Parts: sequence; structure tokens; C-alpha cells
Amino acid sequence: MIREGKIGFAEGFALLFLSNLARIFLADPAIAIEVGKNMAWALYAIGTVVSLFEFWIIASLMRRHQNVTIVEASEQILGPYLGLLCNLVFAAFFIYEESILMRRYSEAILTAALPDTPISLVLMMPLITGIAACFYGLETMARVARVSVTFVVLGLVILFVSVTRFVDVTNIYPLWSMDAKTILIESVMKYSLVSEGLLAAVIIQTFGGWQYFWRSGITALSLGGVIKLIVALLILLTFGVHVASEELLPFFNLSRLVTFGRFFQRIESVFLLTWAMVGFIKLAVTFYAAVVILARVFRLPDFRPLLWIVSLLCFIVSILPPDLPTAVKLDVARLRTWTLMPTVLLPLLLLVLSKVRKVGEQPEDGT
Repeated sequence: MIREGKIGFAEGFALLFLSNLARIFLADPAIAIEVGKNMAWALYAIGTVVSLFEFWIIASLMRRHQNVTIVEASEQILGPYLGLLCNLVFAAFFIYEESILMRRYSEAILTAALPDTPISLVLMMPLITGIAACFYGLETMARVARVSVTFVVLGLVILFVSVTRFVDVTNIYPLWSMDAKTILIESVMKYSLVSEGLLAAVIIQTFGGWQYFWRSGITALSLGGVIKLIVALLILLTFGVHVASEELLPFFNLSRLVTFGRFFQRIESVFLLTWAMVGFIKLAVTFYAAVVILARVFRLPDFRPLLWIVSLLCFIVSILPPDLPTAVKLDVARLRTWTLMPTVLLPLLLLVLSKVRKVGEQPEDGT
């Protein structure tokens, strides 16, 4: 039995919330503005609503299997062989997501702070951090996330208030710069498919029960969606469509506008700490999910022996893209489309089969 410790609502919320925020510090808001133009904020608004529905599917499945994780639940529903295949898809998804995000964050660090450093050396920073975090366990990561979330939210609030003087409301016009059908398709296929629901189902046993799992997930996704919408809207209103869509790191460039008088300038270095905290927590918990799924699949009593194997695999995959545009394309055009299978289709299939075959425990009233 793998010992993962116990976390409460606050720790679970902080872990899922920071994981959900990770992509706003990369080029994703600029890509959303390039696609949605003046309606980029609507992509995040609709995407958040759809992501909550996706989490409801996973939560409904786990409500029927409250004593196990989604790994054991899939084997109970599909049998040992199809269940193994389903769990390997889950593990492959987290490994791929970890690899691409490692590359994108490393490229962002190169752009913002270390332009002359080899990419292979920068990739070692999140990799070593992830190994160390997983070695100490999920409970330690959740405690760090709980402490970090205060500074992250405070930094975001200060940033939001500070850049309001640069806002130009006319940048949001014309409101309907693209048709409603395109907005709906783009928001559902690229801005609603998040991994936090599946992640919560992998670590559900560490929560103090299904209710804490449900409350942590629904609150984290809701608040995270609001924050992403505000960030995209502020970037749009500050830079405009044409400038914002060409920004490589729009959040970093937004923070460069913040100054306090003549003596407190270049405040973006402070926001880099916020960016680093969120990024490392996201990478660590994604790496942890991949390792734990494989450990449960192979019935290992401890997941730590797999850390070195999975870390090497992630490093190899992350170094394969020849440049940053290729890595971004693999993330936006490939990963987000493929995410539909492990985060929506497979959990929905498992939920339907669980009800049809009457597998799992019937949820009691009030749980």
C-alpha cells in the first residue's frame, strides 16, 4: 500500500488551484488573444464552465468508488487488462504534460533571466525539483502549496490593482470579433480541458473524504478560471489585440509595467518568484501523478524507485522539440486535443459502465 499522507480542504484546494494557474505565466494568454481577438476573455469564461462539468463527471465516478483511486476504479470496472490499458493512458498523459511543460517553463526562464544558458541545463532545474518534491511526498507538496497560495494570490491582487492605470477600455471593442460557434468550439477544445480533475482522482485517498475532494476541486477550478479570465482581460485591455498576441510572456511583460515611485522599479523580479512557485508546484504534482499511477498499476509498495526512470523519460521527451514554437505547438495543438480522451471521454465511459454494470458502492445520502 502506497502511503501518501493526509491533506485537508485547504491543502487540497491550494494544490489544485496553483496547478490550474500554471499556464497563465506562459504564452497561453497571448495565444488565446490571437485566436479569440477581443473575445479572448470569453474563451476562458466558457472554458471554466465546461471544466466544472468535466470535474463533475470525475467526481460522480469517484463518489461510487470512494475507497479507491481512479486507478483501482478503472480496473474494477473494465477488468484487469482493459483497466491496465486505461491506466497506462492516464500515466502517458501526465508524462507528456510534464515533459512539454518542463520545456515551456525552461524556455521561459531562458527568455526572462538566463538567455545564455544551455536548455539542457535549465531543464535539470524543474526535473531535480520534481524528484525532490516527490521523494518527500504529496503531503509535503500540499503543505508548501498552502503556504505559497497566500503569496501568489497577494502578488496577483497587487498586480491587478497596479496595472489598472494602463488599461484602455477601447481595446475590448469590437465585442463580437468572432462568431459564437468558433468561440464555443475553441473554448471547449482548448480552454476547458484541464488535468486537475484527473489529478484529484489520482490522489483522492489523501483527502479527508469525498466531500473534501469535491469541495477542493470545484473551488480550485472556479477560482482558477476567474483568475485566468482576469489575467487575459487585463493583458487585452493593456496591450491591445495586436501587441498582446505577439507577446512571448505576456504576464511577465504585464508585471514590468508595475512601478512604485522613482525608487521602486523593475518589480517584475518579485513576480518572478510567484511565477516560479506556481510553475514548480505544477511540475512537481504532475510528475507525482505519473509516478504514482505507474506504481499502482504495477502493484509496487512504494513509488520512489520509479522516480529516476520516469524523470529520465520526461527529460528525453522534453528535449525532443527542436525549438520553443514546436514545443508550444505540441502543447496547444496536440496535448490539449488529446487531453479530451483521459480527462473527459475515459472518465465518462467509466462512469456509464459503472452504473450499467452496477460496479462500486452506492453513494449514501449526504455524501
